[in-house]
Amino acid sequence: MSFVWLAVFLTPVGSLLERDPDPGAPISNIRVDPRRGRVVWDLNGSVAEVTCSTGSVYLSKADNTTTYCQFYAFLLCKTTNYTVTVTSGPPFSTVIQYPKPDGKPGAAAENLTCWIHDVDFLECSWAVGKAAPWDVQYHLYLIETPNYEEWACGHYTTDMRGIHTGCHFDNISRLKNHHHHFVVNGTSEGFIIPCTEIFATLSEIEILAPPSLSGRCNKSYSLMEWNMSSHFIWDFIYELQIQKGTDPTHLNTPIVTDKNSHELVNPGTYVARIRAKNNFGNTWSGWSPPRSFECDKDGSLGIWPATLSIALGTLLTILLVVLLCRRFSVIQKIFPPIPQMKDPVKDFFQNDRLVRGLLSSALGVSGDRGWCLPAQGRLWRGVSGGGCPVWMPGDPGWPCPRLAKPGAQ
Repeated sequence: MSFVWLAVFLTPVGSLLERDPDPGAPISNIRVDPRRGRVVWDLNGSVAEVTCSTGSVYLSKADNTTTYCQFYAFLLCKTTNYTVTVTSGPPFSTVIQYPKPDGKPGAAAENLTCWIHDVDFLECSWAVGKAAPWDVQYHLYLIETPNYEEWACGHYTTDMRGIHTGCHFDNISRLKNHHHHFVVNGTSEGFIIPCTEIFATLSEIEILAPPSLSGRCNKSYSLMEWNMSSHFIWDFIYELQIQKGTDPTHLNTPIVTDKNSHELVNPGTYVARIRAKNNFGNTWSGWSPPRSFECDKDGSLGIWPATLSIALGTLLTILLVVLLCRRFSVIQKIFPPIPQMKDPVKDFFQNDRLVRGLLSSALGVSGDRGWCLPAQGRLWRGVSGGGCPVWMPGDPGWPCPRLAKPGAQ
């Protein structure tokens, strides 16, 4: 159990438990459960509704199925009177005080303040109590409601005597934007030191860092953009201030917007800065550093358009080559090449010796006698080297001279 709750439970029992002296009361044994932020009781009869309040401020209500009032900002250090009233049932009302006044007056830490800065850091500071003993030491705890998860400070700052007077939390992104309870306890060998506390929602105590401003422009057009960082705020309002030319008195009317960019036409040379605030708050961040834009020269948009053009041209060239290759392949599949017609006569007469030999063998002719096959497809007999030489198509004297038909002498 952590120190802050150990200190609570070491408080005298009388401050944690109040008993109603009337044994016939509809509720009894009224007590405080500081670990859960509740005022608790026991039912003695039929009770339809119970309300709890501090002074004239209504805080919580319980029905006949619940035996406690829940508080989401339960005070651990400041003595508070809690009024418990039966509003539907037998009339009953009583007051319980928590915590009981205790400790050395003026010894508690003073002026406790906490804030968030530079997005990721939480700081708290306080002063040593005016009546604090020489050996006092302080410790800070951060309690997240409603689950009452607790974090102890890990990095303290001290004064010349070594007394803790501040606390630093790194990397607070793990925290949620809930209601948080900041408590500073004190210790001493010879005295009881009262605690000091404040409640805060993290988005309410954040000091916003200025937006980061960037942009690009040419003679006819300018585009400014900005980014905002926060772990607990998501809805921002921006104020953009533009100074035309180099005259610091020549300021345009501030531009208030919830967008993350702004455009200018024919911008010329100008200086811009920007700040932001929570859309539901009233505190502005600081101004961003002034950013100068010289838009009188073409191409001041930077080298990225040229780089982008080269990349796009290369990509289009590759796509064109791929499309042409695919198209040629498709055309070949749809219209395959027509094979060339073969000339049987030409192919047959490419070798005259082979033709004469084949004809002589087929017709039973030996010796120098042979046969001639003109274009009309009729065979004619002749004598090799004599009246029937073998001509090829296109040779002079084609077709062969007419000789005796097969079977004639």
